[in-house]
Amino acid sequence: MSLRKRILSAIILLFWFAMLGMLVERTYLRPTSVVALDAATSEGVRPTDEWFGIYQKGRKIGFAHTQIRPEEETYRLTEESELDILALGSVQHVKTVITSFTTKNFLLKYFDFLMQSGATTMTVKGAVLGRKIVLDITTGGSKRTETVVLKDPPYLSPNIKPAVLLAGLEAGKRYRFPVFNPATMGMEEADISVESKETIKIGGGQQTVYKLREAFQGMETTSWINQDGETLKEESALGYVLLKENMSQARNIDQRGPVVDVIEMTMIPSDPVKDSVNVRFLRARLKGVALESFQLDKDRQQQSGEVVQISAESPSSSYRLPCDRSDLRGYLRATALIQSDDRKIIDRTDKILAGEKDAVQAAKKINSWVYNSVVKKPVVSIPSAIEVLSHLEGDCNEHTALFTALARAAGIPARPVAGIVYMDNGFYYHAWPEIWLGTWIAVDPTLNQFPADATHIRFATGELDSQAGIAKLIGKLRIEILEYR
Repeated sequence: MSLRKRILSAIILLFWFAMLGMLVERTYLRPTSVVALDAATSEGVRPTDEWFGIYQKGRKIGFAHTQIRPEEETYRLTEESELDILALGSVQHVKTVITSFTTKNFLLKYFDFLMQSGATTMTVKGAVLGRKIVLDITTGGSKRTETVVLKDPPYLSPNIKPAVLLAGLEAGKRYRFPVFNPATMGMEEADISVESKETIKIGGGQQTVYKLREAFQGMETTSWINQDGETLKEESALGYVLLKENMSQARNIDQRGPVVDVIEMTMIPSDPVKDSVNVRFLRARLKGVALESFQLDKDRQQQSGEVVQISAESPSSSYRLPCDRSDLRGYLRATALIQSDDRKIIDRTDKILAGEKDAVQAAKKINSWVYNSVVKKPVVSIPSAIEVLSHLEGDCNEHTALFTALARAAGIPARPVAGIVYMDNGFYYHAWPEIWLGTWIAVDPTLNQFPADATHIRFATGELDSQAGIAKLIGKLRIEILEYR
């Protein structure tokens, strides 16, 4: 594999919205203690302790372990998973642990979340206080507190199925729950439907099982649960299967590692685009998915039905830093993962700029510094700017988070976006920043482009909670190139 392909392929958002999304969904929308009638008692839901093997194309690549324990007026739900992911020939080992405490009807009270991948570790602790959830986030050696306003009392995804159990189970029923996602730190709806009640053969006997379909942040999972509330099997997109096993079986991982490279598997084939890095105009037809919920028709992009056209822009003007437009203040604020007010980010920005006050020149300096300083490698992590600054490695998500934080610290309004970009023989999922220079300009610190070429097709604007809908595209989106120059 060429160095160019290795660098470019490593940038895709697949890690977040397919693998991490599904893996951490495995931690969130897990198969245990769910919705079989005999699993409920007059006291509530029975305690559980279950283990599962995670398989890809028949090869064991990880395990999941889940527990439910009643504790006085609460339930304690603990889940952990470990999984090996193959990306461009490199195996990434990811561990997630989440412990939540809930009311007797499984509404969230507080939780602890941990994710470890390579050298990176992130912890998030949260407590629901009325219509707010207060978060303590530790990443890159720094800790910060954030508050998220809630429209509805929240669930965590692990708590949904026990809540359905209490509500009762019947083929054809459908449930919706407002869910707080500790990884994206945003709210989403989870949809659970009871597809059918079936009788299947297991060993020498038969069991009655319920077939459930779960949809969360654009991803679907199908599971089969018996009358005692035990999940026997679960299937996720991209060929992942979970099977109920005992502890020793579940932890016995195949030492050969994963068999399928998840990045290559999600490439979107298209007609060739020659010299794509110099393409200034592109017109393409997007097929196979509903486009209404995506941000395809704004700024440098124009949409008409299935057809979108992109024109690579140039800065229309510059200004002296910091930007003083009141309507753009939201794009200068620090957030949980874009820590532009952190002293390490501020000091690094000052060193990069070396007194530069022209917005265009400052943005070019930041773009070049991030490109040259961050090692290009696949990383399965929550993209935190301060974490990236600490380790200086990652894919497009890490480049984008760090650039956005540095730009905001410099006084340049900046925002992350997500979509797809052309490379060699097709399109790959990608993230890049946009900055305000008289208009919103797409730049790409992963590829060292200023501005970004017109094969960058934006689908979503904002941080992870806003980008989660990208998952709906995976395995469905098709592209027809109509014109480029």
